[in-house]
Amino acid sequence: MRKIQRRDFLKAMGLATAALGLTACGGSGAASASSVSSAPASSSSAPSASTQPEAAVDKAAPAGAPVTQFQTGELTIGEYTFKAQYIPFDVRREVGGAYHVIHADSYRGNYFFSFYNEDDEEQSAKIFEYAIKDDRLTPVEEYNIDGSNALSIDRNGILYAMDNFDVYCYDLNGSDPEEPSDALDYSGSCYSSKDRDLTVIYWPFAPVLVQDGEYTELTLKGDNEIGPFYRMSSLNLSEDELLTVGELESSGDDYFAAFDLDGNELARSSQPVGNFDAVMMKRPNGYLLDTGYMWELYAPDGTFLEKSLPVGERETLCQLCGDFCTFDVFLPLEENAFLAVGHHGKATEPDEPVVFRITTDSVSYTHLTLPTNSLV
Repeated sequence: MRKIQRRDFLKAMGLATAALGLTACGGSGAASASSVSSAPASSSSAPSASTQPEAAVDKAAPAGAPVTQFQTGELTIGEYTFKAQYIPFDVRREVGGAYHVIHADSYRGNYFFSFYNEDDEEQSAKIFEYAIKDDRLTPVEEYNIDGSNALSIDRNGILYAMDNFDVYCYDLNGSDPEEPSDALDYSGSCYSSKDRDLTVIYWPFAPVLVQDGEYTELTLKGDNEIGPFYRMSSLNLSEDELLTVGELESSGDDYFAAFDLDGNELARSSQPVGNFDAVMMKRPNGYLLDTGYMWELYAPDGTFLEKSLPVGERETLCQLCGDFCTFDVFLPLEENAFLAVGHHGKATEPDEPVVFRITTDSVSYTHLTLPTNSLV
């Protein structure tokens, strides 16, 4: 039985506590979001992007409602500080429906997005390519490819998009990038490496490695059904590691674990994580997990270090972003920076996609002071 998506659960819980959260955000000095059409103020540099291909021609921004603007700030977790810069889209897009998750990946210095909206079939059946210019997302190209179920791009420009039963491959450098060049007999979320010829498909029973034209179901080492897990609910590929969340037994508690590409366990959390459906990233000397309105930090061996406070208290994520945002994807930039891609919504209107450039100071996670109640 498929579990409810964390985006729907978190949105319901977040909106239910909106009054408390807004009070907390306001008290911490972070302004709430507002709808204006002017460009945002920016105090930091734009995300780095490689030179655009000559064939890429900027498209005129379509007419539409103005995007929401955010008064971003800082968030300190333990001794570690995160800073946010809002990168607005050219026009407000809306996402909605049972699985209104934002899929995104990067290639050739640009960023590719899929915005699912059950009330907008044309938007849902397309993938949108953007470049970041002058601290804004500028449209480059649109592809008639449905990426609403999964979207990933490997370093050679092969785009993976999932249909109901198969993962289809599209060559962005081919003569017809909208025509699939191959179909893989698997279905699941896709994650592609930018350092090697590798894509991982999150098959429900085991990760599938796609490399050098071969498909291999990877067996995670452990003494349970899926490695150490009774059930595995989340998987991300980050650098050369598989980051996972799952139940160690049928108790309902979920734990974080990291594996190498041979299936060997590298790290495991000593206490449950905040949510079964997590967005995860390997960072310098540790791991960052988004478990739904909270960010959690772990040491290289999986030891829990610190987390932001839940909605309604001080030091929440709305202090960083300026309002409630649910994140779906982390895209790495330079060593101490990444893009956080997600969506922002209110009870009275559909969600809209949002992108923030997150920078951190150079302190490593292992230098954080461990909480007194942490298990080592």
